[in-house]
Amino acid sequence: MAVKDSSEDGPSPSVGLTTATARTLLAPLEGTGGRAELVARRLGDAIRFGLVLDGERLPAEAQLAAQLGVSTVTLREALTMLRAQGLITTRRGRGGGSFVRVPADLGEPLLRFSVQELRDLGDQRGAIAGAAARLAAERAVPEEIRRLEEQVERLAGAGSASERRRADTELTIAIAGAAQSPRLTREEAQLRAEVGDLLGFDDHAALVRGRRRLVTAIAGRRPDVARKAAERHVAAETEGLIRLRLSLREAADQALEAVAAELEGVLGELDALGAQFAALVGSGRVRREDLADVRPAIFALLSAHGELVTGAGIVTAPGLLSDAPLWLEWWWTDGRGGAPEALRVNLDPAAPDFYDYTGLDWYATPVRALAPRMAGPYVDYACTNQYAITFSAPVIADGAILGVAAADVLVTSLERRVLPALGRPAALVNADGRVIVSSSPAVRPGQRLDVSGAAVVSPVPSWRVVDLP
Repeated sequence: MAVKDSSEDGPSPSVGLTTATARTLLAPLEGTGGRAELVARRLGDAIRFGLVLDGERLPAEAQLAAQLGVSTVTLREALTMLRAQGLITTRRGRGGGSFVRVPADLGEPLLRFSVQELRDLGDQRGAIAGAAARLAAERAVPEEIRRLEEQVERLAGAGSASERRRADTELTIAIAGAAQSPRLTREEAQLRAEVGDLLGFDDHAALVRGRRRLVTAIAGRRPDVARKAAERHVAAETEGLIRLRLSLREAADQALEAVAAELEGVLGELDALGAQFAALVGSGRVRREDLADVRPAIFALLSAHGELVTGAGIVTAPGLLSDAPLWLEWWWTDGRGGAPEALRVNLDPAAPDFYDYTGLDWYATPVRALAPRMAGPYVDYACTNQYAITFSAPVIADGAILGVAAADVLVTSLERRVLPALGRPAALVNADGRVIVSSSPAVRPGQRLDVSGAAVVSPVPSWRVVDLP
């Protein structure tokens, strides 16, 4: 896959990759996005895995394109993307070519993640690693355990960060393999591709000690001990990443009150959207197709708050429309600058995946209280599967509830705005004490805090800022 020395004769060696790891790189390209993007993702994953080491030269473009089954034009586009990501560098002249460049500064790749995303990634990694370790302790045969012990020694002898990354990746995936679970093995491989270049392994000795304890527990047939060791390892890595991510915060360019003011502005635009909807209903036009008239206002809201709002629309009261007992005129974006797309949910009460929004907090509470509501954060698993907060305002005309006007704000987007403004160790929490944003690595988004009696500030109604020790 890559060569160590441009003067070597004969076929390019495969940097010591086994058939299994080579297949990770050369498997059929699948997924969303253009062909060049998929190639860039595949090669980027290889670098993050540590399968291609820092400083190694990739094969000639024609050879690499043939290996990946793509045209040289597509490959060149992919290499351009990787250069933009800082994962490869190109040298001219004799001995030149494209060389792997693993970022020396973890701040580079870490800036792609919010604290909430790091916490979520850690939760998933801990669950997968813990299950794999427990099952490996129950199922591994002596030969598999021997290989795990050998891989720990390879990790102990690894020199560079890139070599340690590869050794630890191979050990992690081998433990899942010893669990006799192809699914867990694939999950570990995918997670390592995502987290690989975030791990610096600064404390190599501590890493080796922890991995030895884990493999010893597997060899000793102690499933619970092995599971806890794997979970502790991931938890420690996650805390370290969050601590480092928090240290990368830029100086606040606005006060917390300015963030609150924008959110209040979103609520004001929802009121205006609701008023336009109420006028439409008042004119007697109450069919689904008539709601196309409010789409320009929805799109304008999404455009004006593109860094904060990811979805918005009108949600009708039951029985309001003549041709749809329930309806969401809802549009959302993927955050990549694309055009808004309509949300599709099943509104058939007889269907097993019926989306009954009338009982959900963001709809039921403003309808009952006749006041705006900020619901969440919560996982929007029935729709977009995003971690979001829904701002909603009731739409009322002549004393009748017509529905709600609402907008989704991603916690990740809100964190980018709020975190620099928090400054001191503090957490922004909702009315239930659930953490939305925190500037402390010990308190993470999604946790619940007891805020009774705590000194609080209200940047947005029902939200509070709590000082942390």
